[in-house]
Amino acid sequence: MGTSTNAKNREILLWRSIARQPEYMAGAFRLNQDITLRTFKNQEAKFLHSERFDFILAMKALLKPVTDLDSERMEYLIFRIFEAYTRELKYTSDPETRFSMDVLFQFIEFLCVDHPKEDVGSFLQKETSLTKEEVDTILVCIKVFNKLGSYFRKSPNLKKTIENGEPILQSLAAHHPTIPWLALESMFYLLVAQNALASKYSCDSLLKGWMKEYGFDENQYVTVANYFPPGTTLHEFHGKYTSAIRSLNSGKSKDHTMDLLLLRSIGNYFSSLLVKVAHQMEGVQTA
Repeated sequence: MGTSTNAKNREILLWRSIARQPEYMAGAFRLNQDITLRTFKNQEAKFLHSERFDFILAMKALLKPVTDLDSERMEYLIFRIFEAYTRELKYTSDPETRFSMDVLFQFIEFLCVDHPKEDVGSFLQKETSLTKEEVDTILVCIKVFNKLGSYFRKSPNLKKTIENGEPILQSLAAHHPTIPWLALESMFYLLVAQNALASKYSCDSLLKGWMKEYGFDENQYVTVANYFPPGTTLHEFHGKYTSAIRSLNSGKSKDHTMDLLLLRSIGNYFSSLLVKVAHQMEGVQTA
């Protein structure tokens, strides 16, 4: 299912840009994936490296024999395909525009955990150098990430969800055209990593790894372990973490600065571990 971000796979990025369109999913036109990919590779100048005008001409010639869409609807479709493809290329090539899933998981899920969801947008706008457009993108990604997570919760097993990854991402891509397919894939693999780790390790294993990685002592381990009772699973980590942060922030008399710092560090450790495992899994898929 994976897609390498290497520019040599531009034909795959273009195919994704076509397959995510509602017209394709509704059967308004049909293209064979393998044949179409070969066409893109054999005619790179027309499809993969062309400017908008030449791209439209080439895509019209490709689609006209396989669709009954009128000229106006076809041009609108091709315009959206070109915009989606351009967005994928920009996502892969420009570090400043590539939305980082690390930011989604660490910055939003953890650093903003004590802010009501309806205030996250204004909080980010006020406390960071992010533009309104960047904040809006982050909020949309959070929404999609949560929706993607529901597929994992409803699925009978992880293997089944991975096998269904393509149609799941295709459906999300069709409903959220501004999010690059590659960003959706990154979210998917984060959730795969989370579920894979949860099937093998407990919160206690996570805490011991955190203590060793950061060089904390037994007393600091016990302090953090108090917020994660024995038997807590990794699936329950986020809920326990959120409750602990909110409880400490609402404390009126006692100084909980050290506890908060320790909790923040375990949050960062967990998210960094997920990102590392997700990247490893994605690398295996794209190798």
